[in-house]
Amino acid sequence: MLQFQGLVTPLLIAAPFCLNAQTISSDTLKLLKIDEIEITSKYYKRYNPKQLSEALRLETSLLKAPQHIQVINNEIFRDQAVLNLNESATRNVSGTFREELHNGISPDIYSRGGYISAQRNGVDMRPLGKGPIADDLAIIERVEFVKGPSGFMNGISDPSGSYNIITKKPTGETKRSFDLLTGSFGLLRAAVDLDGQLDKSNKVQYRLNVMGMRGNGFLKHDQNNRLLFAPSLKYQFSDRTSITAEYIYQQLNYLLLSEAQMSPYGYGTLPKDFTITDPSIRPFVGNDHNAFLTFQHKFKSDWQLTTKLAYIRSGYNGTLFWVNGANAENKDILDRNLVYDSNKYGIFSTQAYLNGYFKTGNVGHRIITGIDINNKSSRSWDTWGTATTVYPLSITNPQYSETILNTGIGGDFASQNDFTSEGSKIHRRLFYVSAYAMDELLFLDEKLRISLGLRVTASNGKTNDYGAKSNSEDVVLTPRLGVNYALDRNTSLYFLHDQSYLPQAGISVDGTALKPLKGVNYELGIKRDWMEGKWNTSVSVYHIERNRLITPDPVSNLIYQTGESKSRGVEFDLKGRLTKGLNAVINYAYTDSKISADEMKPENIGLATPNRVKHIHNTWLNYLLPIERVKGLTVSLGYQWLVGRAERFTSTNPVALKDIFRLDAGAGWSNDKYRINLIVNNLLNEKMYSTAWRNGSGNMYYWVQMAPIHARLSLGINL
Repeated sequence: MLQFQGLVTPLLIAAPFCLNAQTISSDTLKLLKIDEIEITSKYYKRYNPKQLSEALRLETSLLKAPQHIQVINNEIFRDQAVLNLNESATRNVSGTFREELHNGISPDIYSRGGYISAQRNGVDMRPLGKGPIADDLAIIERVEFVKGPSGFMNGISDPSGSYNIITKKPTGETKRSFDLLTGSFGLLRAAVDLDGQLDKSNKVQYRLNVMGMRGNGFLKHDQNNRLLFAPSLKYQFSDRTSITAEYIYQQLNYLLLSEAQMSPYGYGTLPKDFTITDPSIRPFVGNDHNAFLTFQHKFKSDWQLTTKLAYIRSGYNGTLFWVNGANAENKDILDRNLVYDSNKYGIFSTQAYLNGYFKTGNVGHRIITGIDINNKSSRSWDTWGTATTVYPLSITNPQYSETILNTGIGGDFASQNDFTSEGSKIHRRLFYVSAYAMDELLFLDEKLRISLGLRVTASNGKTNDYGAKSNSEDVVLTPRLGVNYALDRNTSLYFLHDQSYLPQAGISVDGTALKPLKGVNYELGIKRDWMEGKWNTSVSVYHIERNRLITPDPVSNLIYQTGESKSRGVEFDLKGRLTKGLNAVINYAYTDSKISADEMKPENIGLATPNRVKHIHNTWLNYLLPIERVKGLTVSLGYQWLVGRAERFTSTNPVALKDIFRLDAGAGWSNDKYRINLIVNNLLNEKMYSTAWRNGSGNMYYWVQMAPIHARLSLGINL
């Protein structure tokens, strides 16, 4: 199959041969320009996309962008049998990993020593509390990881970067597929993807994705059921003008907020399937609504206006058992509290931006200018600080299904406490307006590209954390300088200096509102396309400085904002088709992220920032076997290796965490209509844990247990 990117159709390709050359105008020739031709088939996987999505606003190729950006197509996720972004999606990008505490809800991705921001179709989704709900593979077209600030997209981000989910939209082609997946722990999942047109002129295009899933976790008494319904419509007024409407609904029903385990004996000291929950409590229920409206109009072939409206309304509630400390008399007993936890958040966003190109003499100019308005609110009710009734559980001889909730008066979804009191709620709001302008100047026949950008952001935030109230207002300028030089048609060298601004939600130890985190990023890198672009490598070195660093204190549960941190590192990414039939994703990252200053707690200086991983190495290989009698047979092999992990909270007496090494393997077969794939994860059945920390007194260890060996078998049909 031939896939054409840009304003091209098979008819336009034939047009120059059908029309008299004298009748073709310059405007027509511009329309006939082919931006890129990509040949795909069942034997060629698109592991190495070259273009960015429209949502990233940079109308250039990855090779020419003055920044380390990695794009992961859903085809890679499908080969790896990934269900959603909460699984091992980060293995495909250097230096990224998850804090896995909220596996039932949000991705919580870290990179370059910080928590990177979430975006969906270019809309800022960074939470004011927990969230957003992880995107399901059924709606993911691609994921774009932007290393470092992404001020060209929105005004709010951590200097470590962001990721942008591009959801599936109408393509104008007729494609229909059905996928069925089953696996360990009672997993059963079915998904349908319908893509087509509603009229003969192809002006009205549609896409419908539906998914249903049920399964149990690897911990006892766990369950995870999900539903997804995502219709979208696109109306093509003309070749230059279109409007697209999308709606995404997800429903979640799960028993465990995370696979957290806890013990007074040290990290990883419990059986792999040990759980502190009980089947007698009600599961968490979540509902996620997303609506997107996008209007695009090309004034000329080089100028395009895009306007977007987005509304997100999401929430969940449920109860869970938690252990706050060790039993004073018997370490074998876990004193559990029944905690009610809920969150509702809403986001309204509107964006308008203009992309254009013009020349002044021999200098070309690619222009991005626009405005973003975003209004977020987060409302939580919980009993984390007020639940007091103890439900003991023995570590060596746990007894389940006999718990009588609420001290013998029967089960109550809201726990035994008043969760509507002032001491049980967190209400936060953030509103900001941000304007941006960037000029990419093109010199020396576009070999040298210099990007000059400036964003101004005005924000207003209100916080009520368990009765402690505060307000904050800021107006901030964040400049950007990027340089990209083409050493040849396949190699580019780049430099980036960018700044970022991130308002904080919460109250500091002195009772005042948390001040915005400001960051500065310096980055130098080299990119190269190999074998006519079949595979690509990117190498970057960076230096990030953050001030007004937030340091949670596990002893007092107070938040200090007196620190600074510095992150330095090297990142390497390789992605694409290395040779006929062999597709690879290989990456490595070295991260040195430390606290560099702290006025109130100078003993923290020199310590690792929370959740830092010093070395991360990932490899994924998919090979089409050259067997003529059984065409389409593939084998897969991949591993993840995390070394030098730091605890979730900064500690003056850190405990060394066990390295993570996970080996996965699989086999599959496909032709034009059918595909089947078997993946076995954690082939060596390693006992692994992530996201580890201790409580304030240090007598209780917490970690998130990772799954033992498990398999997934998928069957896909092109209808």
